Amino acid sequence: MATIYINGQESSSVSASDRGLLYGDGFFTTMKVRHNQVEHWPLHIERISFSATRLKFPAIDIQLLEHDIAHFIDSQAESNGVIRLTITRGTGSRGYRAPKNPVIKRILSWSDFAPSFDDVKSGVELIVCETPYSVNSALAGVKHLNRLEQVLAQEEVAESCFDGIMLAKDLIVGGTKTNIYFYREGVWLTPKLHDAGVDGTLRRWLLATHSDFNQANLGLDILSDAKHCMVSNALHGLVPVTKIGHHRYAKYPKLKELRNSYEHSSLT
Repeated sequence: MATIYINGQESSSVSASDRGLLYGDGFFTTMKVRHNQVEHWPLHIERISFSATRLKFPAIDIQLLEHDIAHFIDSQAESNGVIRLTITRGTGSRGYRAPKNPVIKRILSWSDFAPSFDDVKSGVELIVCETPYSVNSALAGVKHLNRLEQVLAQEEVAESCFDGIMLAKDLIVGGTKTNIYFYREGVWLTPKLHDAGVDGTLRRWLLATHSDFNQANLGLDILSDAKHCMVSNALHGLVPVTKIGHHRYAKYPKLKELRNSYEHSSLT
């Protein structure tokens, strides 16, 4: 069983001169595998293409990537798990200037994923982190390799707490590992990501398929105004939030319906 592939071959190391290691020059996406298939693969393709364009990478060969992933999944002992796909600009000479003709590195890593919705279905707790998001519209939405803000923010989050909310310019951006949604006056609101944050695959699915999900600039006043709250990522799906600080939230009555809709469309 191979747990790491690099450019389609089993491997366990990258070059010390890889720009992803030296400068964080790359991006990644985390994919849930169920029954030997990547859930919501088209949404991950969108993320990969968006990230490559935003970071001025050469166009990513999606067919080659699909071949790599299929072969990688076939090499696993289990049919369910998690793949992290990391794409770097490869190696280059010393200095920030990118090589004119980079040899892109495609790194696949496999890990087990056992938790289910049963672990979080009763609701989770969040905190508001003091560590802020950096504001940079050039990188907003991209899941790039520079994650130091999240590393620092996670130090504030107790093990009993599911995630921490991060802000930029006094506006909510999202969690350290999640996108966030607040239900107010019959509409779900998720923070705009023009200046910071990661545009998650589930977030994009909700905005594209549900007219009652909208983007908005949200300050901390939404914590007291909202009736329901949820967070999401590709591994846990939609997770109800029942507590943020002293604020309490009722579980959304139609959450199961939303989760079922997302799951049923995941392998089509």
